[in-house]
Amino acid sequence: MKVALVQRLDDWAEYNLDELEELCRSAGYTPVYKLVQRRPPHSKYMIGPGKVEELRRAVKSLKIEKIVTENELKPVQEYNLAKALAIPVITRTQLILETFARRAASTEAKLQIKLAELQYELSRAKEKVRLAKKGEQPGFHGLGAYEADVYYNEVFRRISTIKQKLKQIRMRKNLVRQRRLEGGLPTVALTGYTNAGKTTLFNRFSGEEHPAGPQLFTTLSTTARIVKFRGRKAYLSDTVGFIKNLPHLLVESFHSTLSEFIYADLLLLVVDISEEKSVVESKLNTCLNVLDEVGVKNVPILVVFNKIDSTADYREKIESIKPEYRYVAVSAWTGQGLDTLEEAVADMMGGYIRVRAQLENGETTPSLLNEIKQFCNVLKIEYNSSGYEIECETPLQLAEKIKRLAAEFHVV
Repeated sequence: MKVALVQRLDDWAEYNLDELEELCRSAGYTPVYKLVQRRPPHSKYMIGPGKVEELRRAVKSLKIEKIVTENELKPVQEYNLAKALAIPVITRTQLILETFARRAASTEAKLQIKLAELQYELSRAKEKVRLAKKGEQPGFHGLGAYEADVYYNEVFRRISTIKQKLKQIRMRKNLVRQRRLEGGLPTVALTGYTNAGKTTLFNRFSGEEHPAGPQLFTTLSTTARIVKFRGRKAYLSDTVGFIKNLPHLLVESFHSTLSEFIYADLLLLVVDISEEKSVVESKLNTCLNVLDEVGVKNVPILVVFNKIDSTADYREKIESIKPEYRYVAVSAWTGQGLDTLEEAVADMMGGYIRVRAQLENGETTPSLLNEIKQFCNVLKIEYNSSGYEIECETPLQLAEKIKRLAAEFHVV
């Protein structure tokens, strides 16, 4: 489907149609026309009437089927533009919601997307119903058939139902998180801008092949696996990427997914260093702002500058950016720098000690041995006349359990 991209710029605003174009292509649209105007918002159309006429001619000559605006629109502005151009008009927020809906695979992700869509609709429902009664227009879904209060209440009811379902999912996730805590393994969470290479990095360490590619928002659900960093085991999680001007309602709807960052022991903030320095800085700041909005406090951050195979001057760019956090430079695609990354992660996640213990034969010994094999970096397990002699690097929490059940226990 052919689309036109529109952005109105305030004096302080930045041009952002290149990213909007990328979002459109990721959603399956073909951008064929761009219109930019620097002016205060026009009450009727958001852009000026002259630009609306220019857009109308482009729609006719290029056979454009939809308009996508970088700016948010009031319902009346959306209505007036759709009426003047005789084609649907959507905003950047609606485009992102549409893209998320196409990518969502898990039940939780689908519910979170639907919640965000309904919350967006709720904020505009009464005004859209009033406008739709003037005459059905493209993109308004025949809302004139509903009374405003009836439609509003129906949307509100559906939101309440979805929130209840998400609450149940959140309770199950909390149980899983509690079991992880009992095992004592640290959690390392991948985060960063969409399409920075987080899933490729996850695949490298997990040995799995989760979908990764140039499309935006390939990953929407959280995936976690036990991996090793220099022999030390940890849960590595991969989840949704960020984007500039991420709608707040998406941050709210995806809170249970994004809370993975709040409970992490270490964040790997993945940044595409192959882009222009100004773009790298902007995306890095966007990620840090979203993490702050989610409520991430006092979690160590390791910045991972990725895609060094695609740029020759990455060292100069990193030096000029002067990141305030510890960082490493890697290529998840070729494997360059991953040894350095492993070393840094093992050093920063901490929480491990090396112990030697004698476990006597008993009812609890088999299950404890299973935990040691699952969660520790095992250096030695030897069977002897009284039980098992073990030596391992273990999370502190599990070390306490080993000490409590062992006949002999020493920190090496």
